[in-house]
Amino acid sequence: MIQENIVIEVERRRDTGKNAAIRARAAGRIPAVLYGGGKEMETLALSVPRKALVDLLRKGLHSNAVFLLKLKGTDQQRHVMIRDLTVHPVRREVLHVDFVRILLDKKLKVKVEVEVSGIPVGVKTEGGILDVVTRELAVECLPADIPKTLVADVTSLHMGTALRVSDLPADPKVTILDAADRVIAHVTHARAEAAATVAAEAAATTAAAPAAEPEVLKKGKKEEEAAEAKGKKEKK
Repeated sequence: MIQENIVIEVERRRDTGKNAAIRARAAGRIPAVLYGGGKEMETLALSVPRKALVDLLRKGLHSNAVFLLKLKGTDQQRHVMIRDLTVHPVRREVLHVDFVRILLDKKLKVKVEVEVSGIPVGVKTEGGILDVVTRELAVECLPADIPKTLVADVTSLHMGTALRVSDLPADPKVTILDAADRVIAHVTHARAEAAATVAAEAAATTAAAPAAEPEVLKKGKKEEEAAEAKGKKEKK
């Protein structure tokens, strides 16, 4: 999906390395790198205004959004996507960002979220539960044709049936790269019923096993047998 209204102004980084990155962050900028777009394109070390990037992320910038990077002080701008974000494990602040150049006339491969729609018949009337096992799928298409989500309608699923990749609506502009028989969601027995079955089987197993003799009774029985044996010896 192309979002021409999003433009982030970036600067070239002349200094690279750990110390330069620390200085950039202290100045309110996030170290970044721009690559891709063909073998003839060079990799650029950049810095991004922290506030501009964080504001976009907080507003829910889609992971597959294609937007513009503009080089400060020039007319140069490129369509890009965010390929990777490095986040501090404790403070959760963005430490580094990777941008990749996007060519609008060239297909690319991305991951797209699966959006489950509807309530299955097997849940409504047959007492089952819906188990979603695939949350995203790999697709190939032009940047302008990247879907926001892939809608999976599970309304017609009965108990014991599954929705697979091959059941998704076909889009001539988008090729799904995952196997056609890959399961997206299926309806199974409710957990409560499964737990009850396990409990019943456990109870049946316990009932079938011979009852264990209480420890106190076993101890008393042993003492009684010992006393009886001692009495027999004394009589002899």
